Amino acid sequence: MRTIHLFGLATIMLANCSTKASDIGREQEHAPTAYLAPEEVARTPRFAVAVDALPSMGQRDAPVTIVAFTDYDCVYCARAEHNIAALREKYGKDLRVFVAQRPLPMHPNARQAALAALSVAPRNFENFHKQLFANPNARTSSALVDLAVASGESGPAFEQALAGNASKEALARAEALAKALHVEGTPAFFINGRKIAGAQPLAAFDIVVTEEIAFAQSLVAKGTSRDHVYDAILELAKTNPAPLDAPKAPPPPQFSPEAINAGGAHLFGSPSAMTTITLFTDFECPFCQRLDGRLRELTEKRKDVRVVLRHKPLPMHASARLAAKAAIAAESFGKLEAYTSKLFTHQDALARDALVVYAQEVGINADAFVRALDSEATEARLVADEAVAAKLNVRATPTSFVGARLVEGAQSMATFEEALSRPTVNR
Repeated sequence: MRTIHLFGLATIMLANCSTKASDIGREQEHAPTAYLAPEEVARTPRFAVAVDALPSMGQRDAPVTIVAFTDYDCVYCARAEHNIAALREKYGKDLRVFVAQRPLPMHPNARQAALAALSVAPRNFENFHKQLFANPNARTSSALVDLAVASGESGPAFEQALAGNASKEALARAEALAKALHVEGTPAFFINGRKIAGAQPLAAFDIVVTEEIAFAQSLVAKGTSRDHVYDAILELAKTNPAPLDAPKAPPPPQFSPEAINAGGAHLFGSPSAMTTITLFTDFECPFCQRLDGRLRELTEKRKDVRVVLRHKPLPMHASARLAAKAAIAAESFGKLEAYTSKLFTHQDALARDALVVYAQEVGINADAFVRALDSEATEARLVADEAVAAKLNVRATPTSFVGARLVEGAQSMATFEEALSRPTVNR
């Protein structure tokens, strides 16, 4: 028997980075709640997953079929795509992949990207699929056309297909399949019907693929042709259906009256704005980076709204606490907004020396910044922010309070506009 190292626990990330696994009953992109140990992988049940009309990559007679539910704007889907590429390289003609589009509401451009993927000719799908992941900022109509042409499409033909109904109907079928299988988040995979949820490590996929190749070989030995292996597996799954997860009811609206007086450092918008959004953030959290841009845009559009900042660096992010202290130091020089922009722009470079450079770039003297960074007052301020987060039961980032109304995750502008429109959010 092969010896495989157990995989370390990971922390769930929904529309946010979180310190505690939780399911808030909404569509989400997710990392694994925990990396699967080998014995858990071996117990994964088998579901009947129809692949009719889904775009595919690989040979028709491959003995292993992966159905990947994906969202082109999901950071974990992009990571998982590297695993799929590695598996295809390793197993070659023994593996094929069907892509089921599952654009999430939290990603405003994901639906258009999904429709675009369903508008290209089958021979160009694989190239276009790769282009969409490789170019996450190319989501305008013209940018999608450029990607399609680079993938082998005729520009006019692609535009006509994108404007037509066929791609919309194909997306509706994929979303119906996701609903039937209770696929609420992305990425999610079914390997010959065996489900793996989240951005699991390559080894977890490899275990299942290896087992399924052996299982397929046993079917072929009994007389099933290679190109009918998946049909046989579907029939087996229908005969012995795996239990689906129970559907989860959406959570009730959540309010915290204490949040209205939580305070914080003024970040965006007019200091005298009537409505305050209290934001808890972590500078290493990719979802915090995403929400930062949306809230900047919101306060430019809505002069009656301001954002105040509280820090919630998470233990899983090694540089987050030092970055939070650097932001507090920059605040003491009146440079908080500019400095936080630097931190999110350089989210992958938050070492101490880099933090000093960013301070200089926004006009702060390096020596003065270092003194502020290392001061007891800065440490005390961060501890105070963390205490406020604990009092308000903030476990994940980003977490916002629109007045008293809780908004978890990097939600859309529309979500914040809706929260601002309700009288219970006041002030």
